[in-house]
Amino acid sequence: SSSVAGASAKALAEGAIGDYVRRYRADRGVRGSAPVELSTLGLYNPAMRTQPFVIPAQMGFIIYQVTLMVASLSFARERELGTLEQLLVTPMRPLELITGKALPALVVGAVNFLLMYAVVRLLFHLPMRGSFPLLLGLSLLFVGVEIAYGVIISSVSRGQQQAVLYVFLLALLDVALSGYMVSVRNMPAFLRYAAELSPLQHYLVIIRAVMIKGVGLEVLWRPVLSLAALGLVMGLTALGSATRNLE
Repeated sequence: SSSVAGASAKALAEGAIGDYVRRYRADRGVRGSAPVELSTLGLYNPAMRTQPFVIPAQMGFIIYQVTLMVASLSFARERELGTLEQLLVTPMRPLELITGKALPALVVGAVNFLLMYAVVRLLFHLPMRGSFPLLLGLSLLFVGVEIAYGVIISSVSRGQQQAVLYVFLLALLDVALSGYMVSVRNMPAFLRYAAELSPLQHYLVIIRAVMIKGVGLEVLWRPVLSLAALGLVMGLTALGSATRNLE
């Protein structure tokens, strides 16, 4: 599923087996070319192409960026236009107001996922070896987590430009910790622990595993639970932050 890791593993295996054959023949005084031909086959990506590893990550990042941007502009736009006070004097409770602002972002995130999925399947011809309903459900969970982040950003921002700046800074941090550019396993220990707090990191693991390897919840339970826990914590934080800053 990772062409870099696959190529490294193949080279190491060929080197180890070739070295063993040479030593075996040398110990027995056998001369001539070695009669051993090593044949390897990649389980998920036989051609060792980079697209199956890179394109799902790009798909996840686009879903992340669009959802977070839409959610972060919800209250910031109202505050900048001077209409936030009109919403606050309505009989709606804070939870109802936040839900009303979160629903459009949820719809945008879901539609964006479906469009990106169609592009990935029809234009890039990536395989879908797992369950589409499972991927859709987990993608909606990820969208919900990012909406919570967006609501927090929107509630503390004084305007749309400030919200966009916060989104930009958060995106830089999330991309660095998500394994999008550098594998999480290759990071220092403290960064690996910090990566567990990145929803994008867990979602990239999920989307790659479902599409390329075809695995289910019995394998993905850890990133799914991590994503759900982040969603619960950030959802409660978003509710408290929005309630405090909007009153």
